[in-house]
Amino acid sequence: MGILRGARDKKPKKRGLGAAETALRLGGAMDLPPQMLPGFSHVELWQNRRAVIEGVKGVLSYGESCVQLNIGALVVTFRGADLCIQSYQMEQLTLAGAIAEVHFTS
Repeated sequence: MGILRGARDKKPKKRGLGAAETALRLGGAMDLPPQMLPGFSHVELWQNRRAVIEGVKGVLSYGESCVQLNIGALVVTFRGADLCIQSYQMEQLTLAGAIAEVHFTS
């Protein structure tokens, strides 16, 4: 026969890693860059004149001085002058102009 345990005898459950943390650790162990993992975005800046963003889910706002993009779990905001979207296809967007600031919010 088994022994019954009381409520105070129970051990607290360990909290597991979230899906994002698990993917990052697995990708790191396999030497994969984050942009190769599903659900992750990648932002690449060329000086302050161009940004290539992969994993774009949508354009939230667009103007010459501010562009906001939905990149899944985050929103990325670009501020500057003469900003323009050069291309947007297959979740990849190229932004050109004088980029002064890049800001991420959840």
